[in-house]
Amino acid sequence: MNEQTGVEIPIRTPKVTVPPHSVLQQERRFFLLASIVLLLITGFGFRQFLMHGKGADGIPLTPEIVLLVTMHGIALLLWVILLVVQSLLIVTGRRRLHITLGALGAVLATSIVILSAATAMLSTRYNPAIYAEFGGSRYFLAFALTATLMFGAFATAGIIYRSRPDVHRPMMLLATVAMMTGAFDRFPFIPWLMAISHGNVPVFHWGPTLVLGAVLLALHTAMTRRLSHWHAAGYASAVVAILISIVVAPSAAWNQLAALVIL
Repeated sequence: MNEQTGVEIPIRTPKVTVPPHSVLQQERRFFLLASIVLLLITGFGFRQFLMHGKGADGIPLTPEIVLLVTMHGIALLLWVILLVVQSLLIVTGRRRLHITLGALGAVLATSIVILSAATAMLSTRYNPAIYAEFGGSRYFLAFALTATLMFGAFATAGIIYRSRPDVHRPMMLLATVAMMTGAFDRFPFIPWLMAISHGNVPVFHWGPTLVLGAVLLALHTAMTRRLSHWHAAGYASAVVAILISIVVAPSAAWNQLAALVIL
């Protein structure tokens, strides 16, 4: 009511249109879908290891580091499974259990960084022949350690910002995507990709992972109808890291440094 005129003024309540599926719901569904896709890629890529305890193309694991390779493979598989479980818990509203399992994720992430770095260095040292198609053991080691560093950086950011879902979720997703190179390198289409790229290692090694990251970013944008700046920035930083690895891998400085690991 207007105090001066005594005329009652109707209060208009703004009409709020609620979409059938909120942005939050769609985002949660996206991360569940993305985590399932990553689990399928992991399972298919490492099917020889999971079913027969073998390496790529069914070759035996490097004898000197069988236990290390096995621990590394199990840790990565558990990480992807945990990503699916954590995403499912958020979708179903079980946030408290999600937070509890987050502590396990932090421990698992730390172990993966250590195991991945150790596996890459010792595998290229004891079995350099298997990396001939990847530009040689020293060249490949630069890429393997880059993927490990990206995983560690994204996972650390996700853990630090665990109370910020807009940051936490894309960081954990990108950490997992960074480790998909090992699975993709074992896919049947790699020989074809090697052929059409004329043996260009960065193309057939990094290409599938970069395409996967771009597709997931595009899908996230389409499902939520907004661009996640954190997701986009994380993907862009991954591209930069990969470009740096491509420059560093063939350099004389890296060759000398890698020689300390690979005799």
